[in-house]
Amino acid sequence: MTQVHFGQPLPSNLDYAVSFGIPTWESAVGYVEKNPVFVNKMVTGYPRYFPQPAIQELCDRLKKKFDREAEGCRPFPSLQCASRCLEYVRSVHGSQSRAFLESETFNLSDTSDDGTPLIAVTIAAVFALDEEFETVKEYWKLTGECVSSRLAVLTNECLEDADSESKPSPILFKKAGIAVLKKNGEEATSQVKMRVATNHTSPLGKKSSEGKIPINPFRDVFLVSSGMSSIFNTRKLLTFLECNKSLGHLPVSKTCKTFCDTAAVFGFPFKDTKVIMEKFGKCQFFGFGDSRDIAELKKYLRNGENRILGIFLEAPSNPMLNIPDLQELRNIADENGFCVIVDDTIGGLNMNILPYADIVCSSLTKLFSGSSNVMGGSILLNPLSRWYSFARTYFESSEFEELLWLQDAIVLEENSRDLVQRTMKTNENTRRLVDEVLLPQEGKLFKKMYYPSQSSKETLRNYDAVRSPEGGYGSMLSLTFYNEKDAETFYDNLGVYKGPSNGTNFTLACPYVHLAHHFELEASSKFGADPNFVRVSVGLEDFQCLKTAFADAIAVTRG
Repeated sequence: MTQVHFGQPLPSNLDYAVSFGIPTWESAVGYVEKNPVFVNKMVTGYPRYFPQPAIQELCDRLKKKFDREAEGCRPFPSLQCASRCLEYVRSVHGSQSRAFLESETFNLSDTSDDGTPLIAVTIAAVFALDEEFETVKEYWKLTGECVSSRLAVLTNECLEDADSESKPSPILFKKAGIAVLKKNGEEATSQVKMRVATNHTSPLGKKSSEGKIPINPFRDVFLVSSGMSSIFNTRKLLTFLECNKSLGHLPVSKTCKTFCDTAAVFGFPFKDTKVIMEKFGKCQFFGFGDSRDIAELKKYLRNGENRILGIFLEAPSNPMLNIPDLQELRNIADENGFCVIVDDTIGGLNMNILPYADIVCSSLTKLFSGSSNVMGGSILLNPLSRWYSFARTYFESSEFEELLWLQDAIVLEENSRDLVQRTMKTNENTRRLVDEVLLPQEGKLFKKMYYPSQSSKETLRNYDAVRSPEGGYGSMLSLTFYNEKDAETFYDNLGVYKGPSNGTNFTLACPYVHLAHHFELEASSKFGADPNFVRVSVGLEDFQCLKTAFADAIAVTRG
């Protein structure tokens, strides 16, 4: 496979690439430590963390247009999103904050039309200096409510056209293809919603006994700009729900005497999920996510002395590939009156988790798309949940906006047409890679391999309890080594693409713990995520090529 230089789009010939090259262990550490030797080489990055080229151009244009003192800005796809960001910055930095907001609306019509606007695009940017700008960037990264690169390209075209106009804003822009974009984008949005619904009632095309859950894709599925946006918006829902309880709009249990803003995270998750819970409320963390933490959760809730609004978990977790007893968590939630929110990005079609969840959040950027060239997320409401009616009211209110851009919906729909076939192929590739190449090295070169069928007997039992008909154990695995030198040697000599993200059609590896937890290695090691850790997302390549790539890296590492 062709290796991609550090900071370059991955793959190199891909427009709007979500991932970027991190070819060596040294470059991964240099990246997280912001070593200029590496950071200055970055052309692009993971979109929530590093604005892609079209976003950078948009920021430059907005800074020039509004001509106010600021170090930089982050653009949002709605005025409401940007307003929340500005409010957050002021809550962190106080009343003397100098951050400010500017917005621009572009009314788009087709050149063949009479000039009636078909699409209205509002871009709202928050500008700031120094530490306040760092807070803006943090908010943009965590909430995932980002302007997409495709939307940025269109906006840049409008701003360029506006420079030649003397009309006051908003200007009506006549552009060829707008009518087709609107039609195709709306149709693609509907198709994506239907596909998300089908994935949870007939995974891998097999209708399960739980498939009778009456999902209406146009009532129960909501699309957002990224997977993290689905987590963030669901976290907002919980606080809104609690406020309405306090106002008497929802029934309150006898033990509910005080306002609660605590959400729990169950299991060691993708880092930003836990940070969202901490930044936008309070977080109770159960980092092992196994039977030990089931007992701890029951102890925490005993006698109604403590409450939680909801519990967030990944099925399976990233990067440890563990899964708890979902039926037991469902029972605890019903007994104590809180929501269960499951992120099934990693498990996808392999798991039938909807009967245990009130809400399912997914990153459509990953396996759903596979092509690694578009961002998106989904929120699916379980119609049988006790919270369903309220959740629907919330997501249909002005508190929430569906912000998946039309062009991104079109790409997601095209990319996801063969999701079933891709899932089956990556399942098989990963199973064979585990059985034929990696397992024989466990206890020798690898200290431990994390994979749902191998991590532990408990994980295997819990996974099998919710595995969908014909489902496998997924395309992600993680390897931990006895020392960091071996991990580095293996990674540097592994002949696959290397960079962030997962669920890609191509095999993708990264030194995950350093990328996500470099400055908290001791704390993450407590849960098994130690520094000597390589995460692998297996793709669609010919298996013999994969086998050779991993066998060669093993041989070099063993010397």
